[in-house]
Amino acid sequence: MTLPKGTVLIEVGKLLSRGTPKLDKDGKPVKGKNGKTVYEPYKIKVFNTINFSKSMHYNPFAYIHNEKDILKLVTVLIANTKGEGKSGDDFWVKAETLLYTALIGYIYYEAPANEQNFSTLVEMINAMEVREDDETFKNAVDLLFDALEQKDPDHFALRQYKKYKLAAGDICSK
Repeated sequence: MTLPKGTVLIEVGKLLSRGTPKLDKDGKPVKGKNGKTVYEPYKIKVFNTINFSKSMHYNPFAYIHNEKDILKLVTVLIANTKGEGKSGDDFWVKAETLLYTALIGYIYYEAPANEQNFSTLVEMINAMEVREDDETFKNAVDLLFDALEQKDPDHFALRQYKKYKLAAGDICSK
C-alpha cells in the first residue's frame, strides 16, 4: 500500500502495527494465558521522500523485477513528491515520468547492484546539465544513453529516454 500524504501512518499506525488477531484452525481468535486475544503484528515499512530521517532507508530498487515494477516505482515517486495540493501541468508530469522511468530503467538494467539506489538516481539527475547556447551539447547522461544505443538500440530505458528528449526538445524549441 502506498500513502502519498502519510496521514494514515500518523492516525492509525499504532493500530496497524498491532496487527490482526491470530486465528486457530477453526478460524477463532487465539487467546493468550491472560485471556486476551493474541495478535499477529503487521510489518510497517516507511519510505519518506520528504524527510529521509523518518524513513526506514529501505531500497525500492531491491523490489524491481521488471518494467512494470519500474513504472510502479515511478508512479509512487511522483505521487509522493508533488507537494500539497499541487496537481501539476500534465506535460511536465509526463516528461518527469519519462525521465524517471528512463533513469531508473538504466540503473536497474545497467548499473552494478551496489549502485542500484536513489543516490545513483540523484547523481544522474544532477549530471543532466543543459546549455541553452549550445543545442549540440551532450551531458554525461546523454553520453550514457548514446553508449547504450550502440549496445542495445531497443533497450527499455533508451526508448523512454528518447521519448523524454523528444518532449524536452519540443518545449525548448517553442
